[in-house]
Amino acid sequence: MRIGIDARFLGPEGTGIGRYVENLIKNLEIVDEENQYFIFLRSSNYHLYQPKAPNFEKVKADAKWYSLKEQLILPAVLNREKLDLVHFPHFNIPLLYRGKFVVTIHDLTKSLFGDRASSTRSLPIFLAKQNAYKITINQAMARSKKILVPSEFVKKELVKSFDLTNEKIRVTYEGAEEFYDPKFVVSEGKTRELFNKYSLSEPYIIFVGNTFPYKNVDVILEALTKLPTELKFVCVSPRNRFLEKLIASAGHLGIKNRLTTPGYLSDSDLKVLFKKAVAFVFPSLSEGFGLPGLEAMGVGCPVISSDKTSLPEVYGEAALYFKPDSSKELVGKIEQIMKD
Repeated sequence: MRIGIDARFLGPEGTGIGRYVENLIKNLEIVDEENQYFIFLRSSNYHLYQPKAPNFEKVKADAKWYSLKEQLILPAVLNREKLDLVHFPHFNIPLLYRGKFVVTIHDLTKSLFGDRASSTRSLPIFLAKQNAYKITINQAMARSKKILVPSEFVKKELVKSFDLTNEKIRVTYEGAEEFYDPKFVVSEGKTRELFNKYSLSEPYIIFVGNTFPYKNVDVILEALTKLPTELKFVCVSPRNRFLEKLIASAGHLGIKNRLTTPGYLSDSDLKVLFKKAVAFVFPSLSEGFGLPGLEAMGVGCPVISSDKTSLPEVYGEAALYFKPDSSKELVGKIEQIMKD
C-alpha cells in the first residue's frame, strides 16, 4: 500500500501532537518493511525528519494547520501521490480530500471547553473558528475508515457524542519510552548547572503543559499559599497570554517569587527537573491521555493527579489522586508525598 502520514505537526512547535507523530513514524520505520510511506511536512519542519528506512519518503506540504491553505492546497498534494490511505493525526482533515483516511482524535477538549475564556482571539474570529471546528470534526468522524483514540475514556465520549459504533474506534495507548529510565541518576554537577540556568532550588513541585483554563493550574497556586514557604512551583509551559495570566495571579497571591517559568525545555533538561522534583502535579479537568505523567514516572518522579476523565485509567494505582476543584485536597496530597 501507499500510505500517507500528515506530519506537519512534527517537532516542538506541534507540542504533544508533534511528539505523537514523531514517535509513530519512528516505530513504523522499525516494524513495517512492506508498505510505502509518504511523510508530509512543512518547510519549517522538513529538516527535522530524515527517513531511516528505504520505504519511507518525505514530501513537502507547506500549509499551516487550521489554515485556509491547509484546506485548499493539501488535497492536491495528497492526490498527487496516489495514496491508498492517509493518516491524519488530528481532527483538522482537509474537507476537499476524497481519499480513504484514518484519523486520531486525542480528546474532545475543544467540544467540552470551547468557551470564550479558552481563546485569545477576537469574538468574530473565535466564533468562526468554533464553527470551522464543528464542521471539520463532524466530517472527520463521518468519513474516516477508522478512528484512533488514546484511551477508553475518549472512545466512550466519541460514541456518546457522535453516535458512532464501537467497531469504528480503536484504542491505541501512548508511551513514554524516551523518558523510561528507572536507573536514571543526576550528578551534583548537572543539578547545579541546571538550577543555575533556570534559577531553581529545592524543594519544588512541577507541572508540564499548556496553561489553558481547562488545565486548571491556578489550583496549584492556591495550594502553594497553604504550603511551607520554602516549597516552590516550576511551571514548564510555552509563553502565551495564559501563562502571563498565571504569573499575574501568583503576584496577586503574593507567591510570585515561588513561581519559575522556564519555557520550553529539552527532554534531557526536563528529565533532570522531574527527577529532582517533590512531585509532578497534574490538576487538569480534561485529558484524553495525560502523557506528561508517564514521562515523570519514567524517571521516578511521584505523580499527583486530578481524578477526572482519562487520568485514573492511564495512571492506575501509580498516582495519588485529588478532586481538581479542591486546593485543600491537593495540599494534603503534596504534604503526604513530602512526608512519605
